Amino acid sequence: MKKISISVLTVLSLFVGSFYLNTVEAAQESNADKMAESRETKTSHFTDIQGHWAQAAIQDAIQRGYADGYPDKRFLPNKQVTRAEFIKMAVSAMDIEVASLSSGSWYAPYVAAAESAGIYKAGDFGNSNLTERMTREEMAKLVVKALGYKDVEDKQWMYLASKDGIISGTAPGVISPTGTTTRAQAIAVIERLLQVKSGKTLPIDNYAVAAAEVYWHKTNIFSVAPEIFNGPDNKNNTGIKSWKVSNLKFEGKDGTTIQVEDLLAIDWNDPRDPNRKLLPTKNKLSYRTNSGGWAKFSDDLKCYVIIVNARIVINKNPKGYPITDRVNLHIHGYNGVPTGNSLIVPSVIESSDSSKKIYGLVIPKEKFSTDGSIRVSIESISAGAPIISQVLSRSILIR
Repeated sequence: MKKISISVLTVLSLFVGSFYLNTVEAAQESNADKMAESRETKTSHFTDIQGHWAQAAIQDAIQRGYADGYPDKRFLPNKQVTRAEFIKMAVSAMDIEVASLSSGSWYAPYVAAAESAGIYKAGDFGNSNLTERMTREEMAKLVVKALGYKDVEDKQWMYLASKDGIISGTAPGVISPTGTTTRAQAIAVIERLLQVKSGKTLPIDNYAVAAAEVYWHKTNIFSVAPEIFNGPDNKNNTGIKSWKVSNLKFEGKDGTTIQVEDLLAIDWNDPRDPNRKLLPTKNKLSYRTNSGGWAKFSDDLKCYVIIVNARIVINKNPKGYPITDRVNLHIHGYNGVPTGNSLIVPSVIESSDSSKKIYGLVIPKEKFSTDGSIRVSIESISAGAPIISQVLSRSILIR
C-alpha cells in the first residue's frame, strides 16, 4: 500500500511540476507577444514617419526599444539630435550595461556607461555641453570608437566611418562634418553600426570616402586610384600610411617655404566624379605627347588627372623663385607606353580655359609599367636657385 501511495504522489508531483512549467512558459510567451504587439502598436502611432526615408530603421529602433517618440504621437524624425540623445540611443542599442545613479541629469547613467565601454570620453566633442546638437563628425567619432579602431588621427573619423559604409555623403562628394544630425539620421547610423559589428559588409559611398580622405589629409589619391597608390602590397609606411599632413609644408635652406593645399585625383572616365567640375571641358584640356606636341582629351582616354594646388608662401629669394603660384608635380617610377595619341606617363596637362587654371599630370590606367615603387613629389620652379622638394608618398606597385 505504501508503494502505491508513493507512486501516486510522484505522479501528482510530476503533473503539478509540468503544469507549473507550462503555465510559466505560456505566461512568458504571452508577455513576449504583448511586448511585441506593444512595440508594433507604438510604431503605428507615429504618423510623421509614414513614407519617411528612414521609416524602416525608425521602426526597428522602436521595436528594439532604444528609441521612442513623444507623447503627442509624433516621432519628429527631422528634429536635430543632441549629443546626450545619441549617446543614450547608441548605448541602449549595443546593450551596454547602464548602472543607476542617485543624482545627475537623465543622461548621466548612459554617459557613464559609454565612458566605461570606451566609446566616449570627456573632451571628445570640443566642450562638455552634451545638450548641444551633435555634428556628423562627432557622431562618426563615437561610431568609430564603437567599432574598436585605435590610434585614429585628427579628422580621420569621417574617413573610417564612411569607409565602413556607416556614413554617407550629404551630396555627391560632400560629407558636411559640421552639419547637423537628425533623429532619423542618428538611427540610420546606429542601425548600420550594429550591422557592421555583427560582421555584415555594407555598401560604400565612394564619393564620400574620397571627400572624407581630403578632409582628413588633403588628398584623395588613395581612394580614387587605390590600384595605383594604395594596392595590397602596401604595408607599414607605404601607400596611404606614408602620407603625412606635416609634409605638406616644407622649406629650403634659405627659409623659402612651400605649402601644398591639396592634391586631387579625378577619374576622367567617371562623368559623375564630383571633382570633374575643377577641370575645363575636354576640348579645352590637353596633354603632352611623346612627339612633344599636345593632344586633346577624348572620352575613351583611360586615365586619371592628378592636379595640385600649391604655392610658395614665404619667398626669401624672389629672383631665384620667380613663380610662386604653382609647383612641379612628379610621379616617379610610373612608366607609360604609347597608348592612343602616344600618351607618355606622367604627362603634363594644359588648360586653354583661363578661368580654370590647373597644374598637374595625367596618368593612364592601362598599358603602364612601374619600377616597383611609386613616389609622389613636389618641387619648386626655380631660376638658378636650389630646387626645394619634398616626397609626399611612397607606394609599392609591381606591374
